[in-house]
Amino acid sequence: MSEGLQLAQHEPASEQALPPPPAPRPRPRLEVVSVAEPPFSRTPEFLVRVGLLRVLGLVAFAVLGLQLWSLQVLKHERYALTARAQSHRVLEWPAPRGPIVDARGRLLAGTEERLAIMADPAALGRFEPSGRWVPSPRGVRVLERLAPALGISTPRLEAAIRRSLAELPYAPVQLVPAATRRLAFLLEEQARAFRGIRVVAIPRRSYPRGAPAEEVLGLVGEVTAEQLRDPRFRGYRPRQQAGRSGVELTYDRPLNGGFERLQVPVDALGRPVGPARELGPEWAPFGLRLTLDLRLQRAAERALRRGIELARSAGHADAGAGAAVVMSPSTGAIYALASVPGFDQAAAAASPRYLARLLSGREPGRPLLNRATQGVFPPGSTFKPVVVVAALASGLLSPSSALPCTGSLRVGNQVFRNVDPWANATLTIPQALAISCDTWFYRVGLRLYERQRAGDPLLQRWALRLGLGRRTGLDLPGEERGLVPLPGRAGEATAPWRRAWYPGDSVNLSIGQGYLLVTPLQLAVAYAALANGGIVVRPHVGEALVAPSGRVVKRLRFPPRARLRLPGLDLVREGLVRAAREGTSASVFGDFPVPVAGKTGTAEAPPGSDHSWYASWAPAARPRVVVVVLIEHGGFGSQAAAPAARDIYRAFFRLEGRR
Repeated sequence: MSEGLQLAQHEPASEQALPPPPAPRPRPRLEVVSVAEPPFSRTPEFLVRVGLLRVLGLVAFAVLGLQLWSLQVLKHERYALTARAQSHRVLEWPAPRGPIVDARGRLLAGTEERLAIMADPAALGRFEPSGRWVPSPRGVRVLERLAPALGISTPRLEAAIRRSLAELPYAPVQLVPAATRRLAFLLEEQARAFRGIRVVAIPRRSYPRGAPAEEVLGLVGEVTAEQLRDPRFRGYRPRQQAGRSGVELTYDRPLNGGFERLQVPVDALGRPVGPARELGPEWAPFGLRLTLDLRLQRAAERALRRGIELARSAGHADAGAGAAVVMSPSTGAIYALASVPGFDQAAAAASPRYLARLLSGREPGRPLLNRATQGVFPPGSTFKPVVVVAALASGLLSPSSALPCTGSLRVGNQVFRNVDPWANATLTIPQALAISCDTWFYRVGLRLYERQRAGDPLLQRWALRLGLGRRTGLDLPGEERGLVPLPGRAGEATAPWRRAWYPGDSVNLSIGQGYLLVTPLQLAVAYAALANGGIVVRPHVGEALVAPSGRVVKRLRFPPRARLRLPGLDLVREGLVRAAREGTSASVFGDFPVPVAGKTGTAEAPPGSDHSWYASWAPAARPRVVVVVLIEHGGFGSQAAAPAARDIYRAFFRLEGRR
């Protein structure tokens, strides 16, 4: 009973413990959605992307269009020129230079043409990868025809071409710099037989008036390797003509015409296939108008030659050179700048050999030396007005000062003598200048020495202020500086004046001797300052740049270098006037119709004769012109230099027919 009871109880319990079966899950339902459906293509993101693509496309097409327009319109000429250059060769030779005229428009340097034989190396041969030129068979035949006409062998002709190409690769070669017309006509008539050889007219300087003032005009030649390295010649090319000296060098940029160009059509092998076409010069050069007056320039050169003759007739056989400066005291404009001996300007332009000899310094007499600007000499007594100015400015002399003029003066153990050994008088400043008493100035020199010992080299300072011992700023190359000696300093012993300074040094300096050296131009600047009241002018020969039409393009300006206050200047002027009327140059200017203020100078120049000087201006009261003349080894100033100055004054004031 208990078991049955247990079963009955067990079964119902089992039915109640079983869980119900799980209900089935519903399957997910998939729906296909297309990205191309209209709702997505109209979304803002899609529209922005499409818009950006459209903009980029438009920009790309615009850039391409602009580039095509630039190539076809803006850069058409450049690419057309490049295309033509592939079928043409351009030969170059120097173009004419601008003319040079004097102050009145008279032509001093022009241009004429000379025939030259040029060879085109590309038409006569080829260049190896190493750069060596090798003539082609046709080029060899051309050179074989040409060699007998030139009078040289074919190998020498080829060697000449190679030498030229070694210096200037691929450039046209100048075989004959000055060809005869007969040779030129032969080559022109048989041009087909001489392909690659051309006759060209190359300009060279001409001097229709005989080339006066050759040192001022200067020389012209092919630009040198040294000049090409000079920043002043930046942009110049080999074989371009350039100035070597004078205004040709100073004003080379405006005067230079660059190159003439000739365009020759060629085939793919570089052979001429048609007539040549002249392209003309690269640019039109300017002309240069100078301050020089041709008539005065010639008169100054004649006066120097006459001064040399007078010196020789007076017993100075070593006289053979000289210089003259004729200048405006108010502006510094130079009317004449002469130096003797000179050189043959026309021959230098026509003969490269003569030009090379000149530049090498082998010509006797040093004709390339412009003695007016590059020659340095002791000024002698022409320096005495500077001594007076320095002493008056410092208070060492007063306008009423009077000093003894004696036959000699002992300074220490040395005796300094006067030209007149019997002199014995007391002289004022004008009187001392008039008779040029050396011992009077010796005494002033000693006073200046005492001031110098106190630390103030007064005389040297005033000499430098007046333009001595320094370059004047002249617009010509190669100007010498000169020398105003200063006392030495501790440890300085590299030059003869750099030593202990003794009283005798100041005595010598007071009469323009010792180590003092000046150029004639510097002395002219100093005397111009005495004449105009203290303005230190800047001398110049250039006046204006002129267009080919004759119109003035640019007036050249040369402002003064300093304005000085010169106390007691009236006394100096009075002394120089009296020197010309009744003093050292009275024999030359005592009866001259125009009042002259001037000072003679006789400067010792051992072992030769003394140098002869004359420095002056006229008219004395209202100066219009300064004239300084130097005759090397010409003796006393009144013997050679003063008569030459008188001839120049005659020409300036048009008194040639009067004595």
